[in-house]
Formats: sequence, structure tokens, C-alpha cells
Amino acid sequence: MNKILKNGFVALAMLTFLASCKKEETLNANLDAINQNIITNKNSTDIWLDQNFLNPYNIETKYRFDRFELPSGKNITPPVVEQVIPAMEMVRDVWIRPFEAAGGADFIKKISPKQFVLAGSAEYNTNGTITLGTAEGGRKIVLYVINSFDKTSLASVKQMIQVIQHEYTHILNQTVDFSTEYQTVSRGGYEANWTQRSLTEAYSLGFITQYARVSPGEDFAEQSSNMLMMGRVQYNAIVAALPADAQVKLKKKEQYVVDYFKTAFNIDFYQLQGEVQKALFKISPPVLHRMLGPGIGYTTLTTNPSVDPNQSAEFLAAWNTAKTAVPAIGGAGRQLINMQLIFGANNLLTVRYNYLNAAGSALQADADYTMVVNATTGVALITLNATQPTATTYGNMNTLRPGVSSINTYLTTGTFRINWINQIIPGQIGFVGSLGAFYKTTNANSYFYGTMGQ
Repeated sequence: MNKILKNGFVALAMLTFLASCKKEETLNANLDAINQNIITNKNSTDIWLDQNFLNPYNIETKYRFDRFELPSGKNITPPVVEQVIPAMEMVRDVWIRPFEAAGGADFIKKISPKQFVLAGSAEYNTNGTITLGTAEGGRKIVLYVINSFDKTSLASVKQMIQVIQHEYTHILNQTVDFSTEYQTVSRGGYEANWTQRSLTEAYSLGFITQYARVSPGEDFAEQSSNMLMMGRVQYNAIVAALPADAQVKLKKKEQYVVDYFKTAFNIDFYQLQGEVQKALFKISPPVLHRMLGPGIGYTTLTTNPSVDPNQSAEFLAAWNTAKTAVPAIGGAGRQLINMQLIFGANNLLTVRYNYLNAAGSALQADADYTMVVNATTGVALITLNATQPTATTYGNMNTLRPGVSSINTYLTTGTFRINWINQIIPGQIGFVGSLGAFYKTTNANSYFYGTMGQ
């Protein structure tokens, strides 16, 4: 006890001494060196961020490294300053502006994260995955891998904006929740250990990605963000290639998302989806010959040369020859209506003629071709298959073939360059209903075109 008291008296004496020796001095600590986000003189990057985010939307962008803004215990690289504006340009052009176009000029001003935090590298997780973005309480979105971002690369832009679309969906859900019935569509399919499950399995259960299986909330955010970033053509193609049950589930989820945006925010989701795609097309225009086939994109091209304007003279002549010859076959009085190209797997091309018989009944005649397309140039060689299937439509072609020989000759003579026709007939490219064309490589003025469908 005496020892404790003695030590106590010594401590009290020391405190008294220190108090009596107190001196007022100015500290020379450089706080700017400790916290890089205390900005005294704004550089050109800061000014650009103010003009494009802070002033119009009240959104702060922190790119100077701040450990307190990022997860502890992780090795994360600071962003390179030169990467900040290119990345945030895409945030503005591919995320903000489409929402403004579909939801109104003030939509992002009313509902948005108030801060973007940028990190140079990814956040690596113990389960072998990496984190590309996070959202906190609807206030902050963290974007990783800024140092490897390339605004001229469609894949790089889509990866980053996908993260924002996903996290922004969570923010929207915090404002207005989505229907609780959504989780019943894939009931029993949610799986916390999603990294051990394949995409094929996720598709079969009606999930657009593996990560969508984590929870209904993540599922909804993945569904919305993937529909926006894939666009209608790619999304429809993926769904159409799945088993019937999976198709039904994904179409139901699509409708829930569409209804949610309309009822909660009066946004036409398909308009928003189109605006996002137009922004992406500015980075890399859609290449038609890479968008053909089941599970990829377009599966049909439908042409009606009798009424379509601006068909080329050579193809129109071949069509008119066939249109005159078909009714004369066997005195049957048939009438040629239109032609459809159906793009199948493994280079299969089915040419379908829709026609009327003498009684006015609608019939179809099919012929299979092999179409080999150069993946780089988009040049296609079309060859009639020696062996044809025996289904009814192919039997109809046995009757119709002499009448359409002029078109067969046109298709199998020379090669074609597959491309859009928007330079001849103005219109949007890359959407369902856009116009695509097959141009003779030996004569660009010889072509046929039609409506691209799925």
C-alpha cells in the first residue's frame, strides 16, 4: 500500500512539473503529407471532376489514396492520376447520361451515390475471387482496377460500368424495394458458395450469372445490370439458347425488372437499355458478322424485295425473275412473298421462302446452305448443301427450286461482305430490327438487305 501511494505521489509530482513547464509553440506538422485529400491547390484533374461531377451532381470523386476509404488488411494500389479522367468520362457518358435520357435531367441529381472512391488495383479475396466494386449504404461506390482501365476497350468499359450499374441498382432498391415475389422465380437455387458453381448451372436455374445466386438482392442487381450492359440482342440470344424452363424464369425476371423501373421511377427500361448501348457503340461500333447465330445475337434476316426500297438492281432482278417463275411452276399459281435467312450453328444457313399456294394458304420452303464467314473481314462464302433434310418445308423446296434458281445463283456466285446498310438507308445499328446487308465483294452496288431479328 505504501509503495502504491509513493508511486502515486511521484506521478502527481511529475504531472505538476509538466504543467508548470508548459510552453505554447506552433507545430510544424505537414498535414497535407498525412492526408492527401486535403486539397489546397486544385490541379486540372480536380477542376475537371468538379465541373463534371461535384458541381452538377454533388458527387465527390476521391482518387488520392486514403486508407480509411478502403478495406483494411488488403494490399491495394493507389490509382494513377492520368487514369482518373478517362475512367470518369466513361462513368459520365455510359452511366449518368443514359439515365438522364430515360429518367430526366434531374434523375441522377435526386438519387445517386455522393462519392466515388478510386483504387488502382483489385481487392483480392481469400476465396480466389476479386472485388471490382462495392457500395456502402447508398452513399459511396468504390471502383477498383483503375490503373488497368482502357476507355478505348469495350471490354474494359463494360467491366467497370457493369459494377456501377450493379451497385446503383442496390441504391435504387434502398429508395424503392423490388417485389418480394421476385425471389420465388428461382426458389431453391440461391447458393452462398457461388464460386464453386458453373455458369451453365446458373443458367439452367434461371440466373443470369453465378454471382446472382448469392441472394435475391444480388440476383436482382445482376439481372438489371447485365440486361443493361448486354443489350437486348445479346441478352435475348443467351436466353433463347437455354432450356425451356430456364427461358421462362429469365423472362419472368426480365419482366420484374422492367415493371420495377416503370412503377418505381417511371423509367422505360428498354429505352434506358438502348441509351446504354448507344453509348457503348460510340466506343466500339457493333460488328454485324460477329453477331450472327444462336446464343450469339441475330438469328434471322428477313427481306421483302418487292416492297423494300433501295434493294440493289442485280438482286432485285434475280428476285423478280423468281417471282415471275414461281407461279408458273406446274400451273399451281403460287405467289412468292419474301425470303428469310436463318443463321444456325456450325456455319448452317437456312434460306426460307415464304409463299402462298393456289388456295392462298401460307407455306414455307427451306434449303440448307453452308456459310463460312471470315472472322476478321466479315466475308462470307455460301454453298448449297448437297444433302438436304426431309422435313415438309424441304419437300416444298423440291417443288419451288426451279422457280427460285435465279436467287440460288445469286447467293452462290462469288462472296459477300456482311455489314450494316445504314450508310445507304439511315438508321440505328446493333438493335433488334436494325437493317443488315450482304454486299457482293466484287461489286459493292450489288447487295440485298433485310431486317435483323431473333
